[in-house]
Amino acid sequence: MAPQIQADSRWISIDAATRKAYTLSGKDRECTLLSWIARGGSREPSEEFTAAARSLGMWQAGQERITPDFLGFYRLLNLGYPFLDYSTESSHEADRALMDGYATHSGPPPVSTPRQGRRIGLPEAELVIAQAAAAPGIGLLTAWLAAAARITGRREGRHGPIVLKTSPSGGARHPTDLGVIIGDGWPQELRGAWWYDGDRHALSAAESGIPIEVELPSPGIAFVVSSHVERAMWRYRDVRAFRPVLIDAGHVVETLDLAVQAAGWHTAWMPLPSFTGPDPILGLLVATPAPAEVSACHIQVTGSAETGGEYRTNPFLSLLPGENGLFAQVHSESAELVPLRPASVTALAYANPSTRGDRPSALSQISERSGASSDEVAALVWAKALVPAAQAKALWEAAGPWIESSWLPSLLVHADAATSARTLPRTACTTVTAPPLPPQILPVALAARRTTRAFVCQPVAATVLARLLPILREAHCDVRLSLLLPCRGLDAGTYRQDENGSLLRVGDAPSPEDIQRAAIGQPWTSGISMVAWLIPRQDSEGPGAWEESLIRCGRTAQRIALALATDGTVGVFQSPALVDDLLGPLTTGGTLLDGAYLVGIGATRASGAGTSSRQPGQDEGGNP
Repeated sequence: MAPQIQADSRWISIDAATRKAYTLSGKDRECTLLSWIARGGSREPSEEFTAAARSLGMWQAGQERITPDFLGFYRLLNLGYPFLDYSTESSHEADRALMDGYATHSGPPPVSTPRQGRRIGLPEAELVIAQAAAAPGIGLLTAWLAAAARITGRREGRHGPIVLKTSPSGGARHPTDLGVIIGDGWPQELRGAWWYDGDRHALSAAESGIPIEVELPSPGIAFVVSSHVERAMWRYRDVRAFRPVLIDAGHVVETLDLAVQAAGWHTAWMPLPSFTGPDPILGLLVATPAPAEVSACHIQVTGSAETGGEYRTNPFLSLLPGENGLFAQVHSESAELVPLRPASVTALAYANPSTRGDRPSALSQISERSGASSDEVAALVWAKALVPAAQAKALWEAAGPWIESSWLPSLLVHADAATSARTLPRTACTTVTAPPLPPQILPVALAARRTTRAFVCQPVAATVLARLLPILREAHCDVRLSLLLPCRGLDAGTYRQDENGSLLRVGDAPSPEDIQRAAIGQPWTSGISMVAWLIPRQDSEGPGAWEESLIRCGRTAQRIALALATDGTVGVFQSPALVDDLLGPLTTGGTLLDGAYLVGIGATRASGAGTSSRQPGQDEGGNP
């Protein structure tokens, strides 16, 4: 992978199995190791290069075929990722020192995404509860957006404001943003594309548009779910941090879905991965007052077809080495692999943007400086590994935050998802689903929901399990339920539900110590009486289905949290930060490639029932 334009080397080799990364020489010259690999079957024997390639994890001995499976590489890269052990004070001190270092370099991004454009302030409005579809209007729209994404409270933290919303978020980063596409049947002044500002409680016009086209019956509406990843990146700077972003989006999608359906409207969630600048778009929640078929697709944005101008390397690029050669995958364009020749590697390194702006890169100049033939350079242009300079500038600006925060592999996975989704229109039928709680209770539940961090070790009421089991039965993820204490006639143990909803015991109950160790030592698991382990399950192959599996875990967790939010005797603690090696025995699920999402439930202390009990210096959300 190309690291960044300021790097001394142009390539970084990443071994997913060991999570080791190595810089390879070749900034403005040939990278000899990559060029040797690119020669394929015609390369000269070299024990030195062979040993180097294999020690870097570049290929398996005897490998004959190369197939593009960046998602498989990425999942392996995430598996077993190390965490600090928060059961020790030294880890808390190390975490604070790390954050202090981040803050010294730059402060955290604003709690809401800065946007240019015309702004409309929104009125205060209560959530509408209706059996028949409520009439479209600014009050209805306001209530929906506020229920899902408005900032409901804030306090000053060690490194800037910590905000609260109706949905939990790891580290209180709250990266999920909501846009809205409004068409006919709504007030004229609302029609168009907007972004919601949950801090100012206002709409900002999407001046540059939203790259999604949706066909809605009047008076339908489409909510665009995206993630301003820089808010999460500032706190979490590792490859695994993208998974909680997807789970966070699931929380918000579920909250919005429940709010819209409470007003008598029908909804459908449409996964539609894309980008708006550096921010990933994850999908649409479409809503109609009656059942309807809705279709959506990407708006194709094509770069100018320059012939005499300068070209630059596409940052959405990875190289896949093997015994039979070196191949490029341009994740923003296709899943196909493009074979590279030795001089092609040098051409890509040369055409990376220069911080000094002193690297001429017309196609003829790239060929001359790199030694690549005009045909080899033309092949890179055809594959869009080289793109016109203006297009490359936009791509590098979009990739910049991901590169700087060590999220580049996550960027390429989402780019793969967006590329796959771009080729097919999406169609869905809006409908109504059974809510986890009576709609008239939803406003109270949204106001009451908090992440609990103080439990008392005693059984919860049988009604808690009665509310929990239907949610787990309908979950679009694999579920294991661990009862640490007997409940509702069930002995302590780990259970799964069969197709009829009956609980089948599949293992012993984990100990509280086992759960705390699995939850990276987080002390807030102490005293919980049951754990719902939500395990991502893909319904199909590909990175889009992988993203959706994590979004669904977040949706299920939010249904649980809201279903129990109004019960002052019980609390919920959620965390995606888990030790992979310990999950198999606890869930009886074997190796979990994508981890799990812990939803811990327990009785709350009488002095803090139904409220959040945070230790000093800790954020609201699923992670410390």
